[in-house]
Amino acid sequence: MKNHLKIQKGALLLPDSSEGVLSPWAITGYDRTTYFRLRIPTSYIYTLFHRSPSSIALLEKKETLDLETHFSSREYGLIDTLLIYGIFFQEKLIGALLISDSPILSWESRVLGLLFTVIDELSASLLYAFRAERQEKLMARVFFDLQTFQNALPNEMKDQALLFTLDPHPIVQTFKVDNPEIDTFFIIRDIASILSTILHGAPVLILSEKSALYVLHTDTQTDRELLVHQLESALKHLFPELSSLPELGIQATIVRLPLSL
Repeated sequence: MKNHLKIQKGALLLPDSSEGVLSPWAITGYDRTTYFRLRIPTSYIYTLFHRSPSSIALLEKKETLDLETHFSSREYGLIDTLLIYGIFFQEKLIGALLISDSPILSWESRVLGLLFTVIDELSASLLYAFRAERQEKLMARVFFDLQTFQNALPNEMKDQALLFTLDPHPIVQTFKVDNPEIDTFFIIRDIASILSTILHGAPVLILSEKSALYVLHTDTQTDRELLVHQLESALKHLFPELSSLPELGIQATIVRLPLSL
């Protein structure tokens, strides 16, 4: 979409259900301060499109005052026109596209409407399904205290399990070289979710006081060194930024249950 619409400055925002805001999932052209501030309340988007026959809002500068605090002063000063496209599925807001620098801002409303109708038909249901599935996986697989983590262990984990331990902070620091404003918590949570997915739903514990991730795997007969290598290779494949690290520091040991950390 960025290439075809020649978007120089814009962002795709997805909901953070725990905070009632839409925050950047993909962003281009804006400075780092704007990346940090661009967290739009979902209530603003609902109000903007309330009783509107269109899901496209083309706002002039004077109509964007409520959004001024969500941009750096420099970026806000450069905005002449702001396009906001609300992505809805079954009347539920599942995302928003913001564009402030693109040739399409000069297009007629009728043409814009046709374009985004096609985009909506192709993407809304898929985006909704993806978000719902992703949030369900996070809720089911990633935990933040030892008790609920152990309560979620599969029944086959009777006596012992294979425990993977990872300090995520070297990985986080590698990401922050290019994206210093990125939220540490969300990076760690996404790493935890990916590890869980790779291990077919293994529960993951994020224990912040020990600065570590813990993953329990049922098969203690697994070749530990090979599995650690596969996990690290998968993470480096998903995140090319990590290729600069010789290893990610994943350790694997057999532990007895219940787990004591």
